[in-house]
Amino acid sequence: MMLRPALILSLAAFVAASPAAIAAPAFALLPAGVQSLPIEPARSLLKNFLDVLGDDDDVHDDHYDWKDYRNSTSRKERIRDYYEMQRQGQMDYWRAQKDMQKKAIKAQRGW
Repeated sequence: MMLRPALILSLAAFVAASPAAIAAPAFALLPAGVQSLPIEPARSLLKNFLDVLGDDDDVHDDHYDWKDYRNSTSRKERIRDYYEMQRQGQMDYWRAQKDMQKKAIKAQRGW
């Protein structure tokens, strides 16, 4: 397994920041004049770290709104879209298998 430079840098930054994080209190009072701190969901905090690792599963999470899609389409259209996505995924799988077979044949023949 080859470690990517970005992964090594992120791990180094984590290790460098850990003593300060350990010494910090778990709960601290907010300074006067500050109503609240901006809250960011935990998923987005970890998402950038996982992007460094090459995780491309959450590509569409940033702009996909399920409620908006559900309210703007009929059940029939959603079912049609679901089957179309399944068909496209199957075609992608077959294409990947075919390409893998081509590469294996070329490697076997020394091309």
